Amino acid sequence: MSMKDYYQVLGVPRTATEAEIKKAYRRLAKKYHPDVNKGDKDAEERFKDISEAYNVISDPEQRKKYDIMFQYGGVGPGPGGFGGFRWEPGTEGARADFGNVDLGDLFSELFEMGGVRKGAYRQGQSRRRGGEAPVDGQDTYADVEIDFNEAIDGTERKVSIRRGDKVEHLTVKVPAGVDNGSKVRVAGKGQPGFGGGSSGDLYLRIHVNPDPVFWREDADVYTEIPITIYDAILGATVEVPTLGGHARMKIPAGTAGGQKFRLAGKGAPQLGSKGKPATTPSAGKHGDQFVIVNVVPPRDLSSDAKKAFESLAKEYPYDPKK
Repeated sequence: MSMKDYYQVLGVPRTATEAEIKKAYRRLAKKYHPDVNKGDKDAEERFKDISEAYNVISDPEQRKKYDIMFQYGGVGPGPGGFGGFRWEPGTEGARADFGNVDLGDLFSELFEMGGVRKGAYRQGQSRRRGGEAPVDGQDTYADVEIDFNEAIDGTERKVSIRRGDKVEHLTVKVPAGVDNGSKVRVAGKGQPGFGGGSSGDLYLRIHVNPDPVFWREDADVYTEIPITIYDAILGATVEVPTLGGHARMKIPAGTAGGQKFRLAGKGAPQLGSKGKPATTPSAGKHGDQFVIVNVVPPRDLSSDAKKAFESLAKEYPYDPKK
């Protein structure tokens, strides 16, 4: 059974970086997506291959294992593989070492990458051993891009996932408050199990596009606003952007450039424990918004304005280090 050359499937060299692999995947997935090629079986198969290839070589650990496998002839278990070496995964205790590489473990782990293969492999083992032990399906991962405001407010995404030998189209709810790197879990939508085993889960890895006005640190939201030197010296009430629109904020007299002001509860919705899959926001809980002020001096001063500032500087000098 010949292994697919996943690099060839994605059209990238074996030395491709993670960014190059991701770029190639996005371009091909967009071109061959089933929603764009309705009824086109060839495009659907191509999309399956593209997704399978990306799932393997986009993950550093799986890519390493795949590269080692391909190094030994690019052929899977069975006659003729690895220069004529015969390896039977169904044989009790089958093992082989090539250059300190445990091919038995590598085959088992590599089969996990493709979803169905792992289950089929284990099911074949149990049959040969006279049992029908249930095998749980593996989890499936997919990448999803959303905009900053969608991460704040929540959104939905349509995803196409290969489950077993079929492509399933799902509409997944992305909860309010997800952040870059969050994982959204869809229970039971991973690879199907065998022999009565339960299905794995689907995890959406969230990638949030940057916003020109706001940025985040966990549930806290940050923004910068410019103020005049007069506002900084005398104090003022200014308008600031928030996630819910604009708000009025008081700038006290003597404000320094870079000073940070807190708007309580104006941040993003807070999700559950950090590091766990995103589910739903904590009821009514939000982070804070922090507004950083930048003092912008006047530009293109007239000669009279310059003289006025020079007079002030002479009459009211001060030490900024104090």
